[in-house]
Amino acid sequence: MEPPRGWTIASSNCNFSRKRLLDQEQELIMVIQEETKRTEKKEEAGYRSPTWSILRALQKINKAKRLQGEALMSAPLSFQSAGRGDLKFWGENDGSTVVVYESSSESEQEQ
Repeated sequence: MEPPRGWTIASSNCNFSRKRLLDQEQELIMVIQEETKRTEKKEEAGYRSPTWSILRALQKINKAKRLQGEALMSAPLSFQSAGRGDLKFWGENDGSTVVVYESSSESEQEQ
């Protein structure tokens, strides 16, 4: 957190991330800070994240196990794995995937 700024993350996502993503709380805070900055830039450019219900519907329709895109704080825990680009939030990088193309950077979109 940066004085005087703060951020909010759902407790379920925070607890899940603490246990499955990172062992060091300080490292988790740094990742969340970077993800927050990235999300704010996307939103300033007009991007709006899909709701969890939309992502879960896409997951069900496509029998997807993985989410590619979005931010650590907004990725639904219903997916077995999630990440964006080279950053793996949790799980393995295999199985059918829901890709949120618009939330990715240009280099991530090329990948």
